[in-house]
Amino acid sequence: MDITSIPATVYVAFGVITAALLSGFFSFMNMVSSKENKVSEFRLAWIDGLRNEIAEYISAAQELVRVTNTFDAEKFHTPQEKNTLHIEWYKETRDAFSRAIENLTRIQLRLNADHISEDATTPESELMKAISKAREFSAKGDFESVLISCNEIRSKAAPILKSTWTLVKKGEIGYRRIRKYSLLTVTIGFYSVITFGIYVGASTYKTKLEKEQKQTLQMIEKVPNIPVSPAIHTPAQEPSIKQ
Repeated sequence: MDITSIPATVYVAFGVITAALLSGFFSFMNMVSSKENKVSEFRLAWIDGLRNEIAEYISAAQELVRVTNTFDAEKFHTPQEKNTLHIEWYKETRDAFSRAIENLTRIQLRLNADHISEDATTPESELMKAISKAREFSAKGDFESVLISCNEIRSKAAPILKSTWTLVKKGEIGYRRIRKYSLLTVTIGFYSVITFGIYVGASTYKTKLEKEQKQTLQMIEKVPNIPVSPAIHTPAQEPSIKQ
């Protein structure tokens, strides 16, 4: 079938369908991109929240240690003096202790319990272990160990913050997969259009050339044949001999 014999309406329909597919494709990409931006915003907020909560906890733990070192009950011998000192110590440390426990709880609630239960070697599991130790030290009143646990919490949280930030920069796994396939689709489509255009151009030129040759042959065939008259041979005369 000659490509030039295809009706123009077929090309129009093909163009409309292609435009609709492209419009739907880019609408889908826009939707995925919008969702990706929202997820990235949530992850950034999660990173900032975790960082602030760890900083608040460390600040509260240092305040607890500072106040505890100030109030030394062993310097007082009478029970009344010790009791009064404990009351004052409680008043001074109440706010710091409350902030420490609150931020520990916030950090714990940010972690994914399913990931922790599935694999005990993940950074989230390590951070949860450090938080549990800090809670035990706080319950025992061992605030020196609580202060030491701050460094462990900070070091265990660093890989989580880094991996989450890397994920925000690179994008979600699903988004990266769609972006890769989209780039591949656009590239294939671009070269397909170029190839199709070259094919159509070459086919059109070939068809036009064949038509011209055919018309030339038809014109030659229509030209009437002119009969050629036979040549008349005159016998040569012998020269006369003068006498």
